[in-house]
Parts: sequence; C-alpha cells; structure tokens
Amino acid sequence: MGHNTHLISCSRIMQSLALRSHHLVGRRLNIRLKSSVAAAPKKKDDVILPTKEQLHMLAYRAAIPMVGFGFMDNLVMITAGEAIDSTLGVALGISTMTAAGFGQCCSDVAGNLSGGTVDAAVTRMKLQHHGLSENQLDLKISRMYKLLGACVGVVTGCLLGMSCLLFMDTDKADRARKAKELKSIFDHIMTEGRALFNADRATLFMLDEEKHELWSQIATGTKGIIKVHEDEGIAGACLQSGEIINIETAYDDKRFNQEVDGVTGFTTKSVLAIPVKNETGKCIGVIQMNKKDKDDKVTSFGIDDEKLISMMANHVTSFIKIVDG
Repeated sequence: MGHNTHLISCSRIMQSLALRSHHLVGRRLNIRLKSSVAAAPKKKDDVILPTKEQLHMLAYRAAIPMVGFGFMDNLVMITAGEAIDSTLGVALGISTMTAAGFGQCCSDVAGNLSGGTVDAAVTRMKLQHHGLSENQLDLKISRMYKLLGACVGVVTGCLLGMSCLLFMDTDKADRARKAKELKSIFDHIMTEGRALFNADRATLFMLDEEKHELWSQIATGTKGIIKVHEDEGIAGACLQSGEIINIETAYDDKRFNQEVDGVTGFTTKSVLAIPVKNETGKCIGVIQMNKKDKDDKVTSFGIDDEKLISMMANHVTSFIKIVDG
C-alpha cells in the first residue's frame, strides 16, 4: 500500500516536470520565431522596402534627364528672349518682361521638339537599373527620392543653361532703348531750338569718357555720327571750361575747327555753345548753335540767346536723368 502510494506520487511529479518542460520549449520556440521575424527584411503591406543603394540609383536616374531638359529650357529662353528684347523690344517698345514671355514660348516649343532627343541620349548612357518593382516604386520613400532627384536635376540644368549669359551683352537692349529715347527727345529739342535761335545748325554732343571724344548723331542738316576729341574745337573748349562760349566770328578764333566745315560743306559765321552738366555739375555734353554768314540777317548771338540756351541745357539734363532712371 505504501509502495503504491509512492509510485503514484513519482508519476505525478514526472507529469508535472513534463508539462513544465513542454511549456519551456514552447516559450523558446516562440522567442526564436520572433527573432527570425525581426531579422527578416522589413515589409510594408507585404512590399519589401528598397535599400539605400536602390533609392540613390532611383534618384540618379530621375535627375539625369531633367538636367538635359533644364539646360535646354533656360538656354533657349534666355537666347530667344534676349534676341526679341534687343530687336522687336526696341523697335515696337515691348517691355523686357514681355520679351521674356515670348522667349519662354520658344523654350516650350523647343522642349517639345527636343524631348525625344534628350530621352534617346539618356538611353544611350545605359545607366544602372535600380531593380525596383512597380509596388516598390509606388512606396512613399521611393516617390520622395525620385522627386528629389528630378528637382536637383532640373536646377542643375537651369544653372548650366544660364552659362550663356557669360557670352551675351545683357545691356545691349537697354542701351538701344535709351538711345532711341534720347534721339526722340533730342531731335525735338534740336528742331525747336534751331528755330528758336534762328540758327542754321543745332548740334548736341555727348561725352564718351572711355574714348575721350564728343559724338553726335543729332546735328541739323547732317547724316551719320559726328565725332571730335573731347578737347577739340569750340565744343571741346566749352566742355573743358564748363562755361558758355559765344563767338561772333568763328574763323577768327583759334579754337574753331575749320575741318568740320570742310567735311560738311557748311560755312560757319558765329557759334554759341554751352556745356550740359549732370546733377553733380560734371560736364557730360555740349549744345552748339551755328549761324551762316548772311547779309540780310543778324549772324551773331546775343545775351538773350545765352539765357535761352542755358534753359535748354537744363532741360536736356532733366531728360537724361529721366531716361537713365
């Protein structure tokens, strides 16, 4: 009886140990399964996330075509816009922004025409493939890298396209507009001024500081540009002195340059010249009135003429200030 009781107790102990052992093995298996799951590639909705190398290649492949498109876009826009601005813009009074808009239209057309060329060039480069599936490409991280690559590519291309500015005269159109405005204003002043002074010729000389010469394309009765050295003739003497010069008999004055009459066929009797000054008082040009030798008319300039030409010089200064902005 005691022996049987002892056997039953041992049997119960063995069963308890077996249950505990089974439970311990189960826990260990569960831990191992969790560890293996953690070590496996991460998934999002059963799609394996791309590696860093794949994402970098995706961005690189997105950037290369956009470099070509950005370069073509900016190059054509700047070149066409500048050409339109310096031709039609000056002739028709089109603003720089309008010319830039026309340039962008040309750029868009060129982009459509050259799109196949850019794609073909990229294909010939045989870039390494990223190896991503459609589902992987649709992941948010993939879309972000692709967008970032395209943005970097187009910015790089646009900056490269702007390199044409290094070889362009970007102030050409502005100078042409100013010259047109000045010519229009000065033509009016010289025409009205000649009649006001009863002069036979009115000339407006402007100073070219780089070439040290006075030039004028606005001289009554002449065609082409007149150029003289900055200290030559009556105009040069007026510029250097900064004062009004009133000469009754031009050929008796050593400062008078008779060669100009020889070239133009004009015989000068008297000369009235005044410097044109800017806001700081610096001489930037000269207004000169000439009269011929006439028997029936007064051929010299008086005090009233000096007052009038002073007013004219002030008006010219104001107009130049407006044109220069």
